[in-house]
Amino acid sequence: MKRFRSRFLNAQFVILFFVFIIMVVFLGNLFEGILFEGANPEALSNMWLILIFSFATAFLLIIFINLRISNQLTKPLEGALKVANELASGNFRARTYEYKLDETGQLSHALNILARNLQNMTASYEMQQNRLMTLIENMDSGLVLIDPKGYINLVNRFYKETFQVDSDDYLDVLYYEALPYQEIVRLVEETLLTEQTVRKQVELQVGIEMRHFDVSGAPILDQDNKLKGVVLVFHDITELKKLEQMRKDFVANVSHELKTPVTSLKGFAETLLDGAMENQAFRTRFLNIILDESDRLQSLIQDLLDLSKMEQKHFSLNWQDVELKELIADCILLTQSKAEKKSIEVTVDYDGDLKVKGDSNRLKQVFLNLIANSLTYTPEKGKVAISVKEKSGAVAFVISDNGIGIKKEELPRIFERFYRVDKARSRNSGGTGLGLAIVKHLVEAHNGKIEVESEVGQGTTFKITLLKNRLF
Repeated sequence: MKRFRSRFLNAQFVILFFVFIIMVVFLGNLFEGILFEGANPEALSNMWLILIFSFATAFLLIIFINLRISNQLTKPLEGALKVANELASGNFRARTYEYKLDETGQLSHALNILARNLQNMTASYEMQQNRLMTLIENMDSGLVLIDPKGYINLVNRFYKETFQVDSDDYLDVLYYEALPYQEIVRLVEETLLTEQTVRKQVELQVGIEMRHFDVSGAPILDQDNKLKGVVLVFHDITELKKLEQMRKDFVANVSHELKTPVTSLKGFAETLLDGAMENQAFRTRFLNIILDESDRLQSLIQDLLDLSKMEQKHFSLNWQDVELKELIADCILLTQSKAEKKSIEVTVDYDGDLKVKGDSNRLKQVFLNLIANSLTYTPEKGKVAISVKEKSGAVAFVISDNGIGIKKEELPRIFERFYRVDKARSRNSGGTGLGLAIVKHLVEAHNGKIEVESEVGQGTTFKITLLKNRLF
């Protein structure tokens, strides 16, 4: 704008200069021939000086007026042009001065409104983008965005943390070069080919472990149903799979545990009916076996019912004052015959005030289970040591044996239902495989804590900490 105005004024001034020279020459000769005919040279000289001075003054005056007028006309346009350039470069905060309500003022006003609207639209767009990115980054599933050419545009935080990858290895890289899993590559290809959502459950290796994912590949279509890319969503269902496997294992274990005594009952009953009943020795022996298997079946069903009760929301304890010294003495008395049968030495050490708040019958069930368990897995002439001591607002019950011990890798699983460290010995001893699971549930229902330490061949120690007062 400034260059155009400068060229226009320069051209105008040059033309005006030559016009004024012509007029000076023309008027000077005209005056010399008509008004100053016969005048002396001095008068003629004065006439030429006056004429040149007058035209020079007029010329300068016209230049000054032209500069003022052009400046007033072009200044608003220059401001508007500057703002337009700023808007074009993305600076929507730029504004121009609104001089007057003429055409140039209206232009400046319109530009300011345009800039204000663009600024508001940009702020709204940025806010939506921030919300979307916050949502994507914090969603509890992995997300990968692939453009129509197959390049990865976006990888969210969950995906990077789950698969332990870096953004630089994925962004602007072709999906079949970045994704290390062929199942996922085939899923993307199927999505691109069919332009339909493809969903699969896959097992992928992440680090040193195998994890299960529910993967969805969805096409991104525009308003004209033209493919604009693919979005991959990874739902981690590893825990669900584990729960499903635990449920299957539980059903299989229950079926197996129920089937064994029922098969024995049926087999010995049929044997008796087939003639063995006539033999006194066989009859007595088989009936005793039937009685033992019935007891085992009853214990298993009772344990299952107990576990079922404990897992229900309305399960409650009969809270009362419990003297652990008396309770544990009763439990030792009840298991004394078992200890004497294997010549196991059982020692007890009491220390301090051992009164706690709890359910007497349930706590008795806990201690009986643990004492019986220790006696089962302790060899003949072994030792079982019990210690019950008061400790700052709690009572610690510790039972140690010098039995077969438990492998470290099996320790986290010993509280699972039907998990047996020594499967053959557990079944022969009449155990249901639910004892420790019941113990853990009951201790936690008392707001207590159970811990276990063990070494193979050295023995096992269970430690239960019970609060002296009930938590509400």
